[in-house]
Amino acid sequence: MALHHIRLDHTNPSAILSGQTMPRLEFRQALFRSPLPGWQKRLYSAALVVTTVAHGLDARRLAVDHQAMRFSLLYNPTWPEPVFLDIRHWPYTPLELREDAPVTSWSVELRLRDLRLGPEEWVEVAFLG
Repeated sequence: MALHHIRLDHTNPSAILSGQTMPRLEFRQALFRSPLPGWQKRLYSAALVVTTVAHGLDARRLAVDHQAMRFSLLYNPTWPEPVFLDIRHWPYTPLELREDAPVTSWSVELRLRDLRLGPEEWVEVAFLG
C-alpha cells in the first residue's frame, strides 16, 4: 500500500482516485489549516466523506458506498490545534460485492461535508491505500 497525501481547499473541494483493485484505505493523519479562531466548533459537525464506486462494463456503476469519517471522533474541545497525527477512529470498510461481480475498475472520491472552506483554509489527509 502506498502513502497518499490529499489537500482539499475552496478551489479543490474533492479528490478522486481510481484503480484496478478494490481500495483498502487506512487513514493516518489529518490537518485543518485555518487562520480563524473557533476551529473546534466548525469541525465538530464536519466529516470527510469517502465514496467508493465499483465500475463494470461500459463504465456502469455496479455499487456505490458512502462512508463519513467524522472529525468529532478525533478530538475533544480542549484539543490545542487541529492537527491529528495518529488517527485510530476512522475505520474504512471496503465495499462488499459478489465474487463473480464483473468489476473493471474502482474509484474513490474524498470530499468534505458540513465544512465550507475560506480562501486561506484547507484540510490535508494522509492515508495508506
